[in-house]
Amino acid sequence: MSPSRCVGFVAVLAAGLVLAGPAVWAHGEKPHTTEDKTATEPPPRPDAGSSRAALPITVGGPFALIDQSGRPVTDRDFLGRYMLVFFGYANCPGICPTALKAMADALNELGDEGATVAPILITIDPVHDTPESLAPAVAKIHPRMIGLTGTVEQLAAAASAYGVASKPVGKSRDGIDMFSHGSLVYLMGSDGKLLTIFPPIIDGPTMAAAIRGYSSGTR
Repeated sequence: MSPSRCVGFVAVLAAGLVLAGPAVWAHGEKPHTTEDKTATEPPPRPDAGSSRAALPITVGGPFALIDQSGRPVTDRDFLGRYMLVFFGYANCPGICPTALKAMADALNELGDEGATVAPILITIDPVHDTPESLAPAVAKIHPRMIGLTGTVEQLAAAASAYGVASKPVGKSRDGIDMFSHGSLVYLMGSDGKLLTIFPPIIDGPTMAAAIRGYSSGTR
């Protein structure tokens, strides 16, 4: 499959995941339920050679959170850059490591081209994901990975803007708190608007090809 067709396929698959609503992923010893807001109207089928128009799905918006260094961060701090946004938590034994690895692999694939891409993990577990605990966790994923936390209210507002719901689903055998949560990775443009959505099982090179298409203006 050519890179352009592969990128188009990713967009189709991701849009389908949004429309499908809740999906189930393996999460440690238990099913891991992912919850993402269902779009009210189906988007048109993306085409590999289409323009850079944002997807016709209302996703994203203002947020005010704290990064892993304890610094206040808002969505406006990323204007002029691309954002790769994923909602999860540091101790997640399920789909989170897969999605975050894909983000890290995409950055490595992009090299210097990825300098304008901000990879962001927004936690859904503020009790455990404090700035102090997020710092070493995100550093293990990628040196440029940004971990964002905040109050319950701040994180709820951010999750709502992206249509992501989460809830506790018990503990793992190791006593780790487990949550159901959204599993998609959102690519936001330099203006803060949604460009495309990636499924968590995508590979890094394919994600990088899609990002490169948008950043180079060929999409």
